[in-house]
Amino acid sequence: MQIVCFGEIMLRLSPPDGLRLIQAPVFDATYGGSEANVAVNLAQWGLPAAYVTRAPGHEPGRAALGAVARYGVDTRHCVRGGERLGIYFLETGAGLRGSKVLYDRQGSGMATLAPGMIDWRRVLANASWLHWSGITPALSQTAAAATQEALAIASELGIRISCDLNYRDKLWQYGKTPAQVMPQLIDFADVVLGDASSFDLYFGIREKNDAALLKNVASRFPRVEPHRHVEPARAFGLAQYLSRHPF
Repeated sequence: MQIVCFGEIMLRLSPPDGLRLIQAPVFDATYGGSEANVAVNLAQWGLPAAYVTRAPGHEPGRAALGAVARYGVDTRHCVRGGERLGIYFLETGAGLRGSKVLYDRQGSGMATLAPGMIDWRRVLANASWLHWSGITPALSQTAAAATQEALAIASELGIRISCDLNYRDKLWQYGKTPAQVMPQLIDFADVVLGDASSFDLYFGIREKNDAALLKNVASRFPRVEPHRHVEPARAFGLAQYLSRHPF
């Protein structure tokens, strides 16, 4: 039974040798994305992982999916579409200078994803788990609706669902806030990964300690059972490692 990870894969361009974006005469090119990174890490641990996204059928789109598939991830349910592959520019921090990320993903396959474009019953036929993150519904209103479609079908099929809240302050540019979109999506979740600031931002849940936070989350979202979770700080750290560790 597979663990299915759903989200956008992008082309990552980084200046070499600690240079700033404005200084770079060339860029190192790799592919990555939160959910793709999770799928690759799971496959490397010997777990049956699948990855689902929507990407253009041109060479960069095929190369992006190939970068995931070469690690043993099942990509056969990825669909082709969209005018372009999303891009993000990563300026790696040096010394006291922090890292910097610039997104260029408007009009990408996932940003223009809509309900009905992915045959979720076929995708989830052999799945035991569906993993997604708060990045996908942040891309566009149609991507948020497509996410809800996936979650509703997974829930109907009895598949466990996990979400890494994964807030990105440079996304959410289509007129909706996380608090307006995410609660109805988290209603489907069995496992939620996030830190205290994410629960506050997404759901207005503020607590001084982990036990109270878990109790409040369980009250708000009945499917999420606190006693099944590891200590929140450890869970959040693992989620961040899996989603951000490049493959």
